[in-house]
Amino acid sequence: MLRRILARGSRLAAAAMAAALLIVSGQARAETWIASHQFPPGDLRDDAMRSIARDMEPQGLTIRLYAASSLLRPGDQWGALIGGNIDMVFMPSDYLLDRFPQLAVLSLPTMVRTRAQAERIAASPAMRELKRQIEAAGVVILADSWIPGAFASRHRCVQTPADAKGLRARTIGRFMSEFWAGAGAVPVPVTTSDSLGTLVSNDLIDIANTSAATLLSLRMERKFACLVVPGDAGALWYLYEPIMVSKRRYDALDESRRLALHAAAAGAEAALSTSLSLLERRLAGNFIAAGVEVVRLDAGTLDAWHKLARRTAWKSFRDHVPGGGDIIDKIYAVE
Repeated sequence: MLRRILARGSRLAAAAMAAALLIVSGQARAETWIASHQFPPGDLRDDAMRSIARDMEPQGLTIRLYAASSLLRPGDQWGALIGGNIDMVFMPSDYLLDRFPQLAVLSLPTMVRTRAQAERIAASPAMRELKRQIEAAGVVILADSWIPGAFASRHRCVQTPADAKGLRARTIGRFMSEFWAGAGAVPVPVTTSDSLGTLVSNDLIDIANTSAATLLSLRMERKFACLVVPGDAGALWYLYEPIMVSKRRYDALDESRRLALHAAAAGAEAALSTSLSLLERRLAGNFIAAGVEVVRLDAGTLDAWHKLARRTAWKSFRDHVPGGGDIIDKIYAVE
């Protein structure tokens, strides 16, 4: 009897020890990441990041999300990511042009005109090479997004290049500045889009040239007289915006968490794509409701902008970016 009691006690002690080890193991596996982006709560890109965070919570990976530049200025996010200070970002590729000037090809005016074309470019060898350049710096690209460009003007409609003459146009990067200058506008260069609201409120620009998603989130429709959105022929430009994670953090994940992270990112990318299909309609609806004129680009107007782009931004890209001519030819060939 005594032996049975002792044996039973040993089994209970062993079970308790195993349970304790499981708890400790589970605690050891629990992990927290820091994620940053510039988009305000409610923006469809913020929604995508929150979707990934929700999906990873059951995996023991907590993603602490700092939206609306609440942790870092947009221009500081890349350095923080590769430096190990944050683990995940969602950022426009235009903010990386000083490090990867070849990426500017993706946002050259009239280079990418439709979402279908963007998806084909995303699967092309030229795009894979551009991604390899980014990832070689120590990141993993989890998901892609292609956001259509739009612009709102304050004093008159800017349908054709000639309409922009004398107006101040907000721009990011050398090539977009040269494009608007070629139309006779006065470029107002900024490094990120988070200052757009300030520029509009303080009457520092006449043309708010940005992504349709940012214009939607800005909620400043009544500050403008006219909105120009993509039409049947396409958009004036698209912007590539990836979700990226630190490669060091990614490599430290076990296989099951990596698979879960990719599944979460794929789900967020699919939901984002669905939201983007309604984006232009929502944007136009908000401006119309505010009494603002809304104009859609037709084929003839887009062709006029395309001719301007080729002799300004495209030419400058060919002349100043190493291998620029070859990169343009490869991306433009993907129709």
